[in-house]
Amino acid sequence: LAAFDVLLGCLEKHRNTDFTALDTGSLDQLVSEIDKHVAPAAQFLGGEAPAFLNRLWRRLAEAAATFPFDRARPHAHAAELFLRAQAHDEAEQAAQAIAGGCREPVVLRWRALARYRTGGLPAARWQIFSLAWFAAETLPPVLGELAAAQLDLDWRRFRAEAETPDAAWFPAWCLLAHPELASALAGEISPAVEQAAQDIPGMLAYVVLTGILAVEQRGYSRALVEQRARLRAIDTGFFAAYMQSRMVRHR
Repeated sequence: LAAFDVLLGCLEKHRNTDFTALDTGSLDQLVSEIDKHVAPAAQFLGGEAPAFLNRLWRRLAEAAATFPFDRARPHAHAAELFLRAQAHDEAEQAAQAIAGGCREPVVLRWRALARYRTGGLPAARWQIFSLAWFAAETLPPVLGELAAAQLDLDWRRFRAEAETPDAAWFPAWCLLAHPELASALAGEISPAVEQAAQDIPGMLAYVVLTGILAVEQRGYSRALVEQRARLRAIDTGFFAAYMQSRMVRHR
């Protein structure tokens, strides 16, 4: 009975609240109340619990739609709330609209989760790789949220095989293990990406390796020698792994 009292109180509060008048702080407080009290009580609804909670999250997300991104209160942003409501298209739109979000860990997480849940792993590879480059420390927990079997397998192999298993090198390792990704994601490598890569060795290795894989298709050439020299200059260990993969491939 206590759980149902909590749920009834929640419904009455939401019925009497003018959501258009809420500020970010008030919305953040509502989110905390739902997490702490309402969500546990909703489990007594059984199979109806997700739908009940999704309706609450969607209403809060719609109220937050006009709020700017506040790094101190990410749980009150529309992208986070739409994700909780399982409204993944809306979550991605809200996350993409955040200016300068390409280097914000929480925004990168939103973009990766939303894209994966709408389009699967092939559609979300670039968002996941961006998370690895710009927020490497957050990659492992996000991989847990994604629960993508192929990605989990690749991550375990990377951790076992890489000399320095820094998450920022995971995308380059994936490219080495799955060279078909190069052509699929080549269009994402813009001048801005190339510029950003200059400060992130793992990202730069990914960009250079993408070029190498394209040049390799035309056979041995001076261009291939030059690109390989660039890769060696970035990291000798990764270059050795690349050359080993070529030897295995051409046996």
